[in-house]
Amino acid sequence: MNSFPDPTPLVTILAIGPRELPRTEMIEVWLDAGSGSTGQRVMVPVKRLTRSDLDRGEGATALYEYETH
Repeated sequence: MNSFPDPTPLVTILAIGPRELPRTEMIEVWLDAGSGSTGQRVMVPVKRLTRSDLDRGEGATALYEYETH
């Protein structure tokens, strides 16, 4: 059986969610739509969120990077 790499590259999208992530599998976050468009609230897997280096570490919400295909 041949193993081929996934041809679809990962895309990183900025997301805003609670500073303390729940232990559930899914969470509702606000995703940046980019290009001057308004963002939207979307349910995403918690395991795909990584705290962004741009997050300032204060407040009830945090800035995350969400990776998806």
